[in-house]
Amino acid sequence: MCVDRISINSLLKQKVSECYISQGYEVIQHPHIHQLPFALSLDLSSYAPDLLVKISDQHGLVITIADFATNLPISSYCKIARAIAEHSGWRFLLITGEDATPIAEEDIADPKLTRSQILHRKERIAKLISIGEHEPAFLALWIFAEVLMRRHARQVSIPIDRMPTILMIQHLYAQSEISGDQFERAIALNEIRNRVAHGFPVKSVNLNEAIEKLLNLVDEFIAAEKH
Repeated sequence: MCVDRISINSLLKQKVSECYISQGYEVIQHPHIHQLPFALSLDLSSYAPDLLVKISDQHGLVITIADFATNLPISSYCKIARAIAEHSGWRFLLITGEDATPIAEEDIADPKLTRSQILHRKERIAKLISIGEHEPAFLALWIFAEVLMRRHARQVSIPIDRMPTILMIQHLYAQSEISGDQFERAIALNEIRNRVAHGFPVKSVNLNEAIEKLLNLVDEFIAAEKH
């Protein structure tokens, strides 16, 4: 069992390394703390990254890789992420074998959603609602809500932006980044999202109500965006 776990972790590290190497970036596996382009505080001196991805001399990723997304010391990772975020151009990244997002260029750049992009998304969703396409509207709106939650996690250096949706929501609440009311609404709406996405019937009245609740949640997340 231990051998299998080591093998899985090694394969995941290799996959991540190859992904970034294929994009032309320098990758250092198991870098020594002194190979980091900046010094961490003494209480983080025992931290051992799995990978260092150098995008440039002043820009890159410090990566920890875990087999599973559950039972991770997120509070400790937050401390590491915030210490690294103090150095402009560098970011801590937690990658697990259960990531909901691909290992790709979305980790390199983090352009903010502009006001016009936000309005455009909302207009497209409003058009779907106006022609009675409620299920596509709900799914599009949920994807928008997820994007906003994942971006918020990244902005406040909580390294959960790649996690499965339900875990991400739980950690946002545990780290006091969403309220208890927002947490309960997000969990309930995620259950509806799962039903719709997997083709299970949802009464039109319930779906219309869910869309209204999700619109309110999205507006709250937009209002919380850091500028």
